[in-house]
Amino acid sequence: MDKNHILSPGTLNNGNTYLAKVRVIINNQTGEQSEWSPEIRFTCYDTPVIRFDTIDQKQFIYTNDVLMSALYSQKQNEPVEHYQFTLYDQRHVILQRYPERVPTAASPTRFSERVSDLEKGRLYYIGLKVQTKHDIIYEKLQEFTAQYISPSISGVVQPRMNKDDGQIVVDLFLKQLLGTSARAYVPKRDNSAPTHYTYWKDDYVVVPKENPLMFTNLAMAKARGWIAKIWLMNVQNGVFLDFAPKESKGNHIKFVKYDDYITCEKVFGNVKYVTRSNKIPGLKLRPFFMFIRVHAYRVEIVIQPDTTYAGDDGDSGGKQQNELSEYPNVTKSTQALIDAQNAKMTAALNQLHATHNAEWQKYATQVEALITSARAGIYSHNELRDRIQEIDNRYWKYFNEVEMVNYWKEIKRVNDENEAAYKAYREEYIYRVYEVLYNIQHGSMTLADGRDKLNSYNTVYGMILREIIDFNAPRMTFENFAKNYNKYLDDYGIIDSPRL
Repeated sequence: MDKNHILSPGTLNNGNTYLAKVRVIINNQTGEQSEWSPEIRFTCYDTPVIRFDTIDQKQFIYTNDVLMSALYSQKQNEPVEHYQFTLYDQRHVILQRYPERVPTAASPTRFSERVSDLEKGRLYYIGLKVQTKHDIIYEKLQEFTAQYISPSISGVVQPRMNKDDGQIVVDLFLKQLLGTSARAYVPKRDNSAPTHYTYWKDDYVVVPKENPLMFTNLAMAKARGWIAKIWLMNVQNGVFLDFAPKESKGNHIKFVKYDDYITCEKVFGNVKYVTRSNKIPGLKLRPFFMFIRVHAYRVEIVIQPDTTYAGDDGDSGGKQQNELSEYPNVTKSTQALIDAQNAKMTAALNQLHATHNAEWQKYATQVEALITSARAGIYSHNELRDRIQEIDNRYWKYFNEVEMVNYWKEIKRVNDENEAAYKAYREEYIYRVYEVLYNIQHGSMTLADGRDKLNSYNTVYGMILREIIDFNAPRMTFENFAKNYNKYLDDYGIIDSPRL
């Protein structure tokens, strides 16, 4: 017969050795018991800790052939007998299981394995499983993305008929992209193209809002001043460019687009620095050049509309004009999205204005009736004053407690509807935030490291989502992190994600 006896929490302590023995009641009526069983000895051990030091805080590595390295530690110094690395894809399907190895005497707690042929921008998991002297089996998985800096080049073949000579000319172009998708490449997802981006007229990179483009090691932070020239088109209002220090530590320089100008925003502590570009009436989604000059940490911005696409192909001008005539088609889907959002907002405001006008008319009618009664001698001056004050108090009570509350609720509802297209990205963001907070809560990640990782997520998802969770307040604690996380779930009515 098998019997289980559960020890209450706190009975055993890790690091201690215990003796256990058992006896059973043979006869319930007489209370007769058996002899004690032989004693067995057992020891309680803490869970091992594994840290992959090849992967940085932003979960990137910067080569396609890496010597993956991990550090092992265990509170009771339990030695490892065997270890084995495993490479998984984004769905935790095994891509390659590496040989089981034995730690060397020179490196008993650092284990490594050569991992090759990693695809740029793709999401992977690396797993390390260890088996200790006393048969503790433990595996740690770590997410990472290969973001090595090399051109993503693919060919574009374009046949062209030469009528005069009866020939077909085959033009071969290369499209090159030195940046990397900020979101990891997942096969079968919408952005599963080899370069993750589409191109217009073989020259222009189309960067969707939900998949920002990241450039690293620009070395701008090493210079007191720098300049940049950027060509842009079809840029929606909001943050479209974010210069961040390495590993997102320090102050960001964010560029925000409005209908007809650009602003640059920097935040240092509680001080927010904002500078504005020149104004281009009717800029909206039109193509333009943006010139940035940073000198002694001051930012200057100048924007110029591009009306000709001059110099894009070295053509005589015909193709430039053709491209310009296609501009409405390029921006059509974006403009339709903006128009739909504006229509929802206008409808909501009209409904709120109608309610406001009705209540205001009711207020005005009551006041006019009182004034008429006072003129007829029904009310004295003091009675009129008191009655009007009562009506005034009722109206402003309604305005503050009902109308203003409904106003902000309606605006939030419309904004949430407009952002419904990004629901999948919010769920992805919440999952990643929860994973980091869970690791902090259970001691497998420090608060400082976790905060760096959370801010790196905010750098990416802040370009996609209207609101993200603030992890930058001074003197942050895990309790505040958890509170902000739970509030974010409540604000968006998310019930499927775990709470902290």
